[in-house]
Amino acid sequence: MVNMHLSLKETIIAVTVAMACFLPPFIGEATNIALPNMLTGLGYPQGALYWEMYGWILTIYLLASTVFLIPAARLADKYSKKLFFCLGVLLLGVGSLGIGLSPSGEAVIFMRSIEGLGNALMFGTAIALLSSAVDAELRGTAIGVAMTGVFLGQLAGPLLAGVLTDFFGWQAVYLILCPIALVSLVLAIVYVPDDKVTDTGRYDYVGALLFIAGMSMALYGFSKLPAVTAAGVLVAGLVILAAFTFYERKNANPIVPIDLILKNRSFSFNNGANLLYYVAIYSLGSLISVYLTNVWGITDALPRAIIVTTQGLVLVLFTIFVGRFYDHLLSKKLLVPSFCVGVAGLIFAFFVGAEMPGVEWLTSACIAATIAAVGFGVLLLNLIDRFIKDVTPKYGTVAGLAVIAAGLAVLYTCGVAVELWKMIAVEALFGVGIAIFVTPNSTAIMDSVTEAEYSMASGTLSTTRMLGMAVSIGIVAILKNVFLSNTEGASASDALVMMNGAVTASLVVILIAIVLSWTAEKGSGSA
Repeated sequence: MVNMHLSLKETIIAVTVAMACFLPPFIGEATNIALPNMLTGLGYPQGALYWEMYGWILTIYLLASTVFLIPAARLADKYSKKLFFCLGVLLLGVGSLGIGLSPSGEAVIFMRSIEGLGNALMFGTAIALLSSAVDAELRGTAIGVAMTGVFLGQLAGPLLAGVLTDFFGWQAVYLILCPIALVSLVLAIVYVPDDKVTDTGRYDYVGALLFIAGMSMALYGFSKLPAVTAAGVLVAGLVILAAFTFYERKNANPIVPIDLILKNRSFSFNNGANLLYYVAIYSLGSLISVYLTNVWGITDALPRAIIVTTQGLVLVLFTIFVGRFYDHLLSKKLLVPSFCVGVAGLIFAFFVGAEMPGVEWLTSACIAATIAAVGFGVLLLNLIDRFIKDVTPKYGTVAGLAVIAAGLAVLYTCGVAVELWKMIAVEALFGVGIAIFVTPNSTAIMDSVTEAEYSMASGTLSTTRMLGMAVSIGIVAILKNVFLSNTEGASASDALVMMNGAVTASLVVILIAIVLSWTAEKGSGSA
């Protein structure tokens, strides 16, 4: 008989990975809140140097994370995924401790690069390690637990950063991560089993150097557009990446198996959908913040944080159901209760009533929307599982992307008039859609390769995620330069035009991702 639940040891392993996966999204979200206080506290008045430090502190982490992910994951194949995972968690903790104790901006930048390297080592092996340690029948459930850690980090980041910064100083935002990293490290050492070496060939050092150089130059150049010198660096980076691709196809043991990517439809298409998903969705948090501030005039940070929290709450509460859904373990007995929970959320929203200023109303509205979203989200999964025979990952990924598209459509209808219920509905739809997409997509990618390719697949998955984030942030930076940079206190019309343009582009990108997800399962893979 197939075991229907994770064993105690498998649960501990999944929770260990979830704790580690909590750290990077928390770091990203919290840094956005703490950074202005950090720079002011370190003695940087607003000016050219202030904004240069601001940009580097944000960019260096993303650069280090992206360029080292695949080289580190492939190196882990030759030695130990567990070792590299533990080193990654250790570096995340050391980097966070170093930032909390940093006396200058330069020290912060250095420690942020340490954090980025730690993120690459940890995320490049986390899903591979989990896939190796858990039975295939329960892989979706285990990955769902790990993804809950990611979403908890996204939820806790802005709220905790605001409280810690206001009451204890910006340093506390990073120091609080040290015990979490320590516990995850100890649990990993004790409970995660030693994995087998899956690559006995010669390590592709030339390919690794070409990848690191090309990706570094391409991302750096893109982040500094539209400067002419930045365009030159970007082109040079792309040329090196083209040389890297040619070299890898001729290499007997490449760091990135180009032929596998080209021939394995499920692997390449699902990774493509993952990349496009992050391009479309990652920067919307920043854009929505600009929209709420410049179009709707909500200048206080706490109301904006509460609105955004709706998405985080839905993600945390709903993701575990998605993991069970993919493993075909979501109880059909939840069909009626989930409908009742969804209706209860709508009734609660009715009694909350029309928009009112104040934290109390926003909190109640956030809770009502979360209840409704989780209830109807579980109902949607149950209906898919009941009426579609032999549900495969594409039904989950496409359904998730479709719900995200619905959220984008609602966001597109928001205008100058303040309509808080609309924005809360947008965040709730995003939460349901993201949760439904991420776990089946990650699981489908891991299922499309052999065990010997787990680290490569995990590293590629994380690289497409980080690359999508970088492109998304770069696009938003360009949009801000075009629409907002030359205005004093940018007008509502400027911000609204920028938002509508970004939403239109995101809708197009999501539709392409839907096509990739739906067609990913045609043809044979390597697994």
